[in-house]
Amino acid sequence: MANAQLADAFSSFIAAAGRLEHSHWQLHDEVTHLRKQLEERNRALASSLAENESMRIALRQILDALPCGVAVLEPNSRQIVLLNPEARRLLEVPAGQALAWSNLPERIRTVLDAEGCPAWKQGDEHDFCFDCHDKKRWVTVRFSAMVDTEAGNDQARSARAILICRDTTVSKEAEQDREASRHMVALAEMATVLAHEIRNPLGSMELLTGLLAGDGGLSDDSKQCVQHLQAGVRSLSAVVNNVLRFHSSGISNLQPTKLGEALRSAANFVQPLARQSGIALNLQLTLGVTEIAADAGGLQQVILNLVCNALRHTSTGGNITVAAHAGSHDDKTIAVVEVTDNGSGIRPEDISHIFEPGFSTTKQTPGLGLAVCQRIVEQHGGTIGVRSELGKGTTFHMEFPVL
Repeated sequence: MANAQLADAFSSFIAAAGRLEHSHWQLHDEVTHLRKQLEERNRALASSLAENESMRIALRQILDALPCGVAVLEPNSRQIVLLNPEARRLLEVPAGQALAWSNLPERIRTVLDAEGCPAWKQGDEHDFCFDCHDKKRWVTVRFSAMVDTEAGNDQARSARAILICRDTTVSKEAEQDREASRHMVALAEMATVLAHEIRNPLGSMELLTGLLAGDGGLSDDSKQCVQHLQAGVRSLSAVVNNVLRFHSSGISNLQPTKLGEALRSAANFVQPLARQSGIALNLQLTLGVTEIAADAGGLQQVILNLVCNALRHTSTGGNITVAAHAGSHDDKTIAVVEVTDNGSGIRPEDISHIFEPGFSTTKQTPGLGLAVCQRIVEQHGGTIGVRSELGKGTTFHMEFPVL
């Protein structure tokens, strides 16, 4: 019986050993299978991480290349999460500098510092004007909130803010220029209407002062008063005509005109202004019967403006000369007219600007006289230039084609 029991025990042991070996191989197969699954998942995870890193790099490159600024901020903790290069430029955060809340412009920080940014709603846009190197820069900022929802809480809270910044300086300046242009057009129209209204009574005053000047019964004091009145009326006439001619469409009525006679008439018209200033006005004409296609009123306005300009820069006792002679240019006969004074002269840096509308060295005139002269001379097919020396005087040189 002992042998039989031993045989049964040995058989049981062999059976248990067989089952154990079978379980071992099953476990080995399962471990191998799991290892393969783990390796596959590790490879997939590594691929996903590489893809995510590639996507992150691509997104950052896209952000860096955007023509608008992108800023990701945490207003509650006062932290800057991200600024792309354009955002750094627009918000004036130096490149390479650590991102600090204090680097943001104060006006933006003031709005963001309000808890939850109540001043800004989703999609709101606000314009900010910053001083940048003695120049104003306009930046339009669009606000968006990145929303988190806490577990067990149905209310959403804004953890981060996204600011999209655009440089709108050019459009703002263009808008301001358009507004200024509209104001200038309105002022020009008003000035033209006023000039038209003034010119008629001014013509009557000019006629009456001419009649008074020819009255032989006037005393010397009365004659002097009339001369001053004539000078004032003709000076005012110059201003009115400058406004009208500057805003007119041009000269269409050019007639054959004896230039010498037109210049003599213009000099006689402006003579009272010279006498009132104590300056000698001389006329030197060697043109003979030379004719040009001209508008006599336009030529008179040119001489009037140039002489008035010379009077403002010439001291009492000085001289102004209106000279004209025939010449040639490119084998063509031309008429040369020069108005010369021995006044203070023009600064070299101002010479290139003197024919610009609105430019004035004295700030006592609207700056239209010389611009009108240039326009009238060019409408006559001529040219005008200037040469000057400080302390010695100025000469305006004009050339007109001869008929």
